[in-house]
Amino acid sequence: MNNSTFRKSLTAAAIATTLGFPALVAAQEAGANDVERIQVTGSRIKRTDTETASPITVFDSEAIENSGFTSMEKFIHNIPSMNGGYNGSNTNNGSVGYASANLRGLGSARTLILINGRRYASGDLNSIPMAYIERVEVLRDGASTIYGSDAIAGVINFITKKDFEGAEFSAQYDLTGEGDGETTKVSGVIGATSDKGNVTLALEYQNRNPIWQGDRDFSRYPLSESGGEIVRGGSSTIPYGNWSAADEDSQYNSGNAGTSFVVDPNTGEIRPYDGQQDAYNFAPASYMVTPQDIFSINASANYELTRDLSAFMEGGFTNRQSDQLMAAEGTFWGPTVAGDHPDNPIGEDLYIYRRLAETGGRSFTQDFSDYRMVFGLEGYLDNGWSWDISYNYARYVDSRVEYGRSNPERIGNLLDPTLCDADEECPGLWNPFQEGTFTQEFQDYATIPNSPVDRATTKQLMANLTGDTGSFGLPAGPVSWAVGVEKRWEEYQNQPDGGAILGQIYSVAAEPTEGSYDVQEAYMEINAPLLAGMPGVERLDLSAAVRRSDYDFLDAQTTTKFGLEYVPTTGTLVRATFAEGFRAPGIGDLYSPQVESNISYTDPCTDYGTGSQSQTVKDNCAAEGLPGDFSLDNNQSSTLVGGNPDLKPETSESFTLGVVYQPEFIENFSVAVDYYDIEIEDGLGAPSTSAIISECYNSENFSANSCDLILGPEAVGRPGYSGSEFRDSQGYMAGILAGTANISTFTTSGFDFDVKWAADLGDGMFNLRVDGTVLDEYKYLAQEGAETLELAGKFGADTNFGGRVAAFPELRTNLTMGYQIGDFDWSWITRYQDGVTDINYDVDDLSSEVGSYVYHDVQMNYFFSETTTFTLGARNVFDKQPPYVTNNNDMNTLNSSYDTAGQYWYGRISMKF
Repeated sequence: MNNSTFRKSLTAAAIATTLGFPALVAAQEAGANDVERIQVTGSRIKRTDTETASPITVFDSEAIENSGFTSMEKFIHNIPSMNGGYNGSNTNNGSVGYASANLRGLGSARTLILINGRRYASGDLNSIPMAYIERVEVLRDGASTIYGSDAIAGVINFITKKDFEGAEFSAQYDLTGEGDGETTKVSGVIGATSDKGNVTLALEYQNRNPIWQGDRDFSRYPLSESGGEIVRGGSSTIPYGNWSAADEDSQYNSGNAGTSFVVDPNTGEIRPYDGQQDAYNFAPASYMVTPQDIFSINASANYELTRDLSAFMEGGFTNRQSDQLMAAEGTFWGPTVAGDHPDNPIGEDLYIYRRLAETGGRSFTQDFSDYRMVFGLEGYLDNGWSWDISYNYARYVDSRVEYGRSNPERIGNLLDPTLCDADEECPGLWNPFQEGTFTQEFQDYATIPNSPVDRATTKQLMANLTGDTGSFGLPAGPVSWAVGVEKRWEEYQNQPDGGAILGQIYSVAAEPTEGSYDVQEAYMEINAPLLAGMPGVERLDLSAAVRRSDYDFLDAQTTTKFGLEYVPTTGTLVRATFAEGFRAPGIGDLYSPQVESNISYTDPCTDYGTGSQSQTVKDNCAAEGLPGDFSLDNNQSSTLVGGNPDLKPETSESFTLGVVYQPEFIENFSVAVDYYDIEIEDGLGAPSTSAIISECYNSENFSANSCDLILGPEAVGRPGYSGSEFRDSQGYMAGILAGTANISTFTTSGFDFDVKWAADLGDGMFNLRVDGTVLDEYKYLAQEGAETLELAGKFGADTNFGGRVAAFPELRTNLTMGYQIGDFDWSWITRYQDGVTDINYDVDDLSSEVGSYVYHDVQMNYFFSETTTFTLGARNVFDKQPPYVTNNNDMNTLNSSYDTAGQYWYGRISMKF
């Protein structure tokens, strides 16, 4: 089959639609009497063109298919305007199966995710079925006046298929070049249309198998650095116990500051712990790419009740079953082995850090269900004004079960003869100084599953009216306007496991939390044509919007937005916006439980005796009694994170200025460049663990305010390091208080650019698209009095994702080239991101810089018949491996920023009827 004519027409129409103002001119020149008015993301006014003052990037279903990705998570993460950290398939520790977006690097909470312009409760990208999506519209400026809270960085609006007729079925199978990570996706969309309405039904199922960290060379072992070399590292919590004497006057502490001991598994002798020999390799027991099963069913219907009145409905359900697996839990709190324990090697109380390797690991599972229902009416008044009213109900239930968690009280019983004798259920004393001794009997007694449940509900009642002033407009034309009201209810509940409430599960929140709020809002938006049809001014429009938001727990908030569209000549648009932003604390910000999280950090005292640290740092490290060659096998602090009911809203100001150009002398060509500048005050966030520690240790005699945020080991139930208020008995920083607070300010600016071109080439058609973002500035102030951090072109802790280390490259760009000839359609995608340098650059580190990275994807479609298409493709076709960096978060690399799975091959069959 030769689809050339059809595809040429489709591509030209797509370009004209993206560059909306010439499309309107073309329609008028063609003598169109009625040009359909549509609503675009970022405005409630229905217009005849899609190019507004606000910069919008549109990706249609063909672009989504050509990416080769099987999930919307991966597609969104690879849009150049996304930056910083993410939760998703590359995140094993801390993702809980959730996939998020990070527009401008400002965090998922400031990126509003919509479905057909309406909110849904979870915001999980896994809940968006690819087969059901007609297009994705990414609004790259603030939209709080249009959509309310949470749109500070911008909006991602998923537009679903409507008025669909026929049937589409697709099946895709992916496999890495290493033969693992199998992913299978099947989907189907069917629809029927009559002269009164349409019904569309979509189903999608995806299964993704895991990839293990131990299955890749770069992550097979946790790496560390010693003596100017990269060496194998690991955890000092080991399967045969790393221990230290509890008595500060013990002979095992005298002259051995900072030294811990093991019972050598080969000789049975007591010797000092040696990280190179003893450290536990946790990589083989951890996922690199996490597995999941996702099923979704979505439907929509619209029916014309009368000529000017229609009813519509939308419904969606997604079930996600996801898993994360990490190495077995250890006795990280340092329980006491009683001196009279028969296997105690020194006959006195000691603290032991023992890896419970016999359990096989910590498994975190989620059975997550996401519901969405929308009912509404829409119609037209006699004067042409249009209106709509809708009720949106969205809810999710996240049921989790975690296996392999330990009961500290019962672990203590197994290590103390007196306590064990007092408990009738105690199976006997456990010898923690040998590997393989934590038998199933001990596991049944001292490990416990954790089964918390999260629930959240969003209810949204909206009414909108839009039209124009008709003959009473300005000389340049009528003034378009929109007004509306909205009432929204938000509810959240976290129900911990009963064992956690009783304090029987280590490092798990123990208090149920719940909360709710409601907000009433009203907005008004206008678009006024100031000038038209004049020399040098083909069109000059001014837009303005205002929204009033009245929360039941906050003072009422007002935000405004102004925009300007200037068309000097046909084919050129100059646009600008200024917007105030507003983000109320979310349910999770307010009420999520406080939990302990082991967050990677940079320890200022590492090798301080010969390092380049300041004298103040060296003095503070020495004051703690740390040896000059102090080192740790892995730098993870026990950090306390969670919600805060006393939060206030954050505010922002954003400015954009851009130009869109479609020269008349180049057919089907357009280019757009937009400058953006966003400033956020009173930002909600958790302070960076590394920043807190660095500021504290860089102050004389620990005098900085940040030192008050280091609560010490007692706050997390761990024994302390002799001479230090901040460290546990192994030397790790402990009890960092990093809960959500109004502490942050952000300033970011840069440029977005995109180029589109389609042209006949030989007997086929060539298509080119370039999307890119230049990050000029990204400044972050973690808290008052701290140093302002500049992350543009750097990698460092992303405060919006729990301090996860991620890259903020100055340039990200995607180049897509396609050529369609006869029954074949080829595409090549090049994904580029600039090099980055560690924000905590240290000359002693072996890898504080990463060069630029380029990934290449290729795809070939073969149109077998009118109904059937075969697709073969590869992502990361040259198998580019991620970089090693000294200051890494996991897998020895920046797993949020670089492809960890490697080369993926895939095949797909699609059928359309």
